[in-house]
Amino acid sequence: MTEIKTSKNEKEPLMASVAAAPYAKKDAAGPKAQKERPKRKGPWMYVGPTAPGIGVQNRVYSEIPAEAQKRAEDAPEILHLFIPVKDYPMANRMLREGAGYIHNAYCKAEKMRKGGTKL
Repeated sequence: MTEIKTSKNEKEPLMASVAAAPYAKKDAAGPKAQKERPKRKGPWMYVGPTAPGIGVQNRVYSEIPAEAQKRAEDAPEILHLFIPVKDYPMANRMLREGAGYIHNAYCKAEKMRKGGTKL
């Protein structure tokens, strides 16, 4: 017969105490609390139209500007215009062909820039 190793208090098997460890403490907010999204890492290229407070077209940023993130609360499409630099060929194709989510976000940003939609 094999012997089961036990924890320090000898009342519960070692594996049971290790397995229960991650679940020992619960957040005060409970299970329905929303998890904070992990921040995406840069560098980011802005492929939208040049607009004050959002970005300069085809400029690379180390992080998404705070003003752009603030304005994205009202128009979340703005964040689609900040892409990883490696995705630029795909974004450029969408803009040339006039299709895709980046093209739609570009059109909305263009309307905001011209004053058609208030941020």
